[in-house]
Amino acid sequence: MKLAYGTYGLPGVMPEDAAPRLAEIGYEGLEITAIDRFCADPDKMDAARREKLRDLLQEHGMAVPSIMLLLKVMGDEEGLHEQNLKEFRKAAQLSADLTVGRTPVVTSTMGGGKGPWEDFREELVRRLGDYAKIAEELGVVFAIEPHVGGQFDVPEKAVWVMDNMKHPSIKVNFDISHFAVVDMTIDQCVPVLVPHAVHTHVKDGRMVDGKVKFLLPGEGDFDYAAYFKAMADAGWDDFITVEVSGMVSNRPDYEPYQAAQFCFDVLSKAMEEAGIAR
Repeated sequence: MKLAYGTYGLPGVMPEDAAPRLAEIGYEGLEITAIDRFCADPDKMDAARREKLRDLLQEHGMAVPSIMLLLKVMGDEEGLHEQNLKEFRKAAQLSADLTVGRTPVVTSTMGGGKGPWEDFREELVRRLGDYAKIAEELGVVFAIEPHVGGQFDVPEKAVWVMDNMKHPSIKVNFDISHFAVVDMTIDQCVPVLVPHAVHTHVKDGRMVDGKVKFLLPGEGDFDYAAYFKAMADAGWDDFITVEVSGMVSNRPDYEPYQAAQFCFDVLSKAMEEAGIAR
């Protein structure tokens, strides 16, 4: 396994500046956030910049495990679905342009949606069919993320969608924090989702007064050594990607590279304890 870090935890930092610093820490992957308030918004990335960034990443031995979006796939605002597909196409092309030696991936949570799960899931599959067409055209995989507090929130729901999509361009982004905060165990999640996963996120979290509070990996009590061992036993041998929540990066005392170093130290130690080779 290898460790990656997401630029979602580096607001205002150019990925060209982040890559060498994170490689020096020891990360081997850079997940790039491609939304309009970040420095890698696809509209800000012309062909020359994409080529330079791709070359820089290769120079520092870094892969791009994913391009991260924050789409409200299941939102019901007028015209939103069509706008989402446009944003997805841009991100998918960016992923294809920056990814070398592996399948390009775009990740997003699903957001939105009201009413019973049975109605939600049918509409989700229908909408994902439109994303699948774009992903297949561009040779990209769309990794959809179950998220605590939403309709699409537990492993079994993700499996249902995968079984009913049956499309190679739609897979799962497996962020175990969304299950750990509601006291689901590693054994309840890992064997179920790894067969459907193409990307991961890790972070800590806890419930405070009925609301989720996300933390850096290592600031909570999640057992990362057990997680790494379970992931290996389930056959995962790809990137484990740190996602720093906005709840953390918005702290007044937040220092992005100190956070990146802290996460790397925590996860590297856990991998060593689990006997996982990097």
